[in-house]
Amino acid sequence: MGDPADHRQLVSILASDLSWLEDHCRRQPALSKEASQLRLAGALVRNSVGPFLENEAKTPLHIAVVGGAGAGKSTIVNFLVGDKVAEANPQAGYTRHPTAYIPANSSTTWTGHLGFLGSLRKLEVPSPANLDEDVYQVRRVEPTALGDVVIWDCPDMTTWAAGGYLARLIEVTGLADVIVYVASDERYNDEVPTQFLHMLVRSGKALVVVLTKMHETNSRQLIEHFEREILSRLPKAPSGKPAVPVLAVPFLALDQLADPARKAIAHRIPLINQVMVLTDAATARKRAVDHALQYLSTAGGDLLEVARKDLNALEAWKAMIRYSRQHFDARYRGEFLDGEGFRRFDEARERLLNLIELPGAGRGFAMVMWGLRLPYRALRSVIVKALIRPPAVNIGEAQVLEGAFRAWMDQLRAESIRHADEHALWKHVATGFNSGLGDTATKQFQGLLRSFQVSSADEIEAAARGVTAGLEKNPAGLIVLRGVKLFLDALAIGLAIWAGGFQWYTLIVIPIFVSSFHQVVELIVRQFVEAKRSAIRSRKMTIVSQTVSSPLAEWLTVWPATGGSAYEKLQVALRRVPETIAKIKDLAEPRLRS
Repeated sequence: MGDPADHRQLVSILASDLSWLEDHCRRQPALSKEASQLRLAGALVRNSVGPFLENEAKTPLHIAVVGGAGAGKSTIVNFLVGDKVAEANPQAGYTRHPTAYIPANSSTTWTGHLGFLGSLRKLEVPSPANLDEDVYQVRRVEPTALGDVVIWDCPDMTTWAAGGYLARLIEVTGLADVIVYVASDERYNDEVPTQFLHMLVRSGKALVVVLTKMHETNSRQLIEHFEREILSRLPKAPSGKPAVPVLAVPFLALDQLADPARKAIAHRIPLINQVMVLTDAATARKRAVDHALQYLSTAGGDLLEVARKDLNALEAWKAMIRYSRQHFDARYRGEFLDGEGFRRFDEARERLLNLIELPGAGRGFAMVMWGLRLPYRALRSVIVKALIRPPAVNIGEAQVLEGAFRAWMDQLRAESIRHADEHALWKHVATGFNSGLGDTATKQFQGLLRSFQVSSADEIEAAARGVTAGLEKNPAGLIVLRGVKLFLDALAIGLAIWAGGFQWYTLIVIPIFVSSFHQVVELIVRQFVEAKRSAIRSRKMTIVSQTVSSPLAEWLTVWPATGGSAYEKLQVALRRVPETIAKIKDLAEPRLRS
């Protein structure tokens, strides 16, 4: 089975996570029912699965008697014990803690395993049932017809928000191998006890239903009505009847209630027989553990649904971060990148044009060609100044980023205030902005900005150098380009002479042809450099996203779930619970199948 420390640690982790989720739900009144479901899951881990992995003895088996207020639970406890040991009380909710009735000859080693009954402690002296504390008491009785069993008299099931005593009831149901559910004729269809019954069936507990307090002539009719109205949605046996057996105990005379073993035999024996079927020592404990593991595995997702509202709030926060980050990136692109010329590329363009001119002895020819193009350059300069508005002074990159960051924070602050009444997470964020979140985010942003500026400057310098660096390292390619440029200049002069002949106006035509051909070369070079400039714009956008907006968005996304907040613990619990259930099931399977 592996190292015992392994399963002890897993059981402890799972029980702890389920308890934390339960407490988290109980802080939200609307989730009282869901909190109780988590309490039952934790009780199954602590009191059924955990002891089984500790090689707990097969006996004693535990039988829990549960039901709504005034259902007649004490009567059924007395039936099971065979004596009047549990005192009935007309006050609803009188029983506030569980009482265990065990045979005088039975051991109590079942109380010794780690985590037994959660926070409940054993009372050392008998106390009244209305003691409202996290306790249980053990009372010795004469051996019963059921053998080595513990019979639990439990607090009433009246409302999901019943406070501490409901948790004590659920803790015992997690321990129980068999549950006897009691419902009276007057209140058998009460909503909360019925929901509780469905929860027990879903958890796989072996169940017997006992209907009480009807006239004996109406017992058959009441059983049929109960099966039709209450058990209709419960699992069915192959026969088509409800898988949960239903018995009836009608109104009894006082002498029958005082001596059930002798004077209520007709109603007690069917109950004893039905319970004995479910308390076979060879199979009952394994069945309880097996069903508990199946319930934990199959219902794990549903158990975690209690956190859906919290998860939805976290998802809404993440969506807001993504949306505001897109605004940050768009503002950087629109206010800086689209208007930034990156003048280092203008210098790179001039270097490239000079690089493809003839060097050395051919420099004289290049200077002549430069002179021929001088009138065109002067005219082009005049036209450009007249028709094209000078570029606007672009706002500094750091200023744009800082402005976009402030707008981002202002948007998040406004949204958190607007949604503060919808969920505690938004209120947590709004409170954070009032207690240093903005300052902490600013420090985070400034650190990211410094890293970006260093890497960005290096990227621009490298890209600008790359415009000519490739040619400078490729002499053969450079010779080809210079040859092409020389051919175009010569072709321009030749065409000009051919067009003008040997006339005086040919001196005017030659500069025009030379300038036109050179303009074609300039356009090609300009397109090449503009492609490099566009690439660095895209690269800059990528760098901003990778080094500034993305890390900042990630930091803001996880901020509500850091620093020991409830949302941090929530995420840890939601991740660990399914994993731990699977590991515990793997450890238990070999023993269950042996």
